[in-house]
Amino acid sequence: MRRAANKVEVILSGASGLRQRRELGAFARYCVNRIERDLGELEYWCVSILPSCDSNYVSTVEAHHRGQRLVATAYGFDAVLATWNALCRLEQAWRERAPWIAYAS
Repeated sequence: MRRAANKVEVILSGASGLRQRRELGAFARYCVNRIERDLGELEYWCVSILPSCDSNYVSTVEAHHRGQRLVATAYGFDAVLATWNALCRLEQAWRERAPWIAYAS
């Protein structure tokens, strides 16, 4: 198993401080590890967490596995909530599409 830090890319706004980068990165990697523990591993994850125009946050999560891609986007009042919502949506989509992951493995 590859280290989560190498397989989960976290993209944050340039205005994000060092502490926020560290904490959001750790949160995203923890959530990915939890999802993969339940459903199996994927090759690569990209989690984007950016401020939206209405003072909220938008998070887009992409999961890649052998040429297949799942994407989920969500909004929240803070960065963690937006990320949590996007990861939950992606997890649900993964459960619904589990056969393509099993076939691609």
